[in-house]
Amino acid sequence: MSGPFVEVNCATLKGDIAMSALFGHRKGAFTGADRDKVGLLEVADGGTLFLDEITEMPLDLQVRLLRVLETGQFMRIGTSRTIETDVRIIAATNRDPREAVRAGKLREDLYHRLNVFPLPIPPLRERGEDIDLIASHFLDEMNRSSGTHEKFAPGAMARMRQYPWPGNVRELKNYIHRVFIMAGDEGLEGPTMEIDTAPI
Repeated sequence: MSGPFVEVNCATLKGDIAMSALFGHRKGAFTGADRDKVGLLEVADGGTLFLDEITEMPLDLQVRLLRVLETGQFMRIGTSRTIETDVRIIAATNRDPREAVRAGKLREDLYHRLNVFPLPIPPLRERGEDIDLIASHFLDEMNRSSGTHEKFAPGAMARMRQYPWPGNVRELKNYIHRVFIMAGDEGLEGPTMEIDTAPI
């Protein structure tokens, strides 16, 4: 699909805001709905909707999402007009989805509907060479945003590959950010400044 890529963290979807975020609403549909709103399913029409942390989505919202997946249709809150949508759904979770089903966090029927092409990703500690690529990517991003040219000290990558990274990619990103800031606080600057890394 060549349409837009839209992402949402399902842990942020709570109450009326959750329904409105995905399906949109009509003005006056609930307290605070002071104007019509287009939901993410409409925004992503013809493209992809990425649902991060799907097991954190409220169960009543999971029911509505299942219906959309089965029919390709939904209604904005406060209306009776059916809207057609052609959207690819990608869902991710840091839990074992089958365990989430057993724990009542994920509806079994939704799990089977989403589990068309599963892509299990091993934890970062099992993907040593990926650490080099991901850490370099984060450092490149920070260099671009800051107009700097910092680089890793010799041996830094080897030390990072030895660390287990229990927080996976998020922990690695936050760590790179921290040492980037700390290097600046020490007054080390210029195109050849080096960042020495030794995860704690």
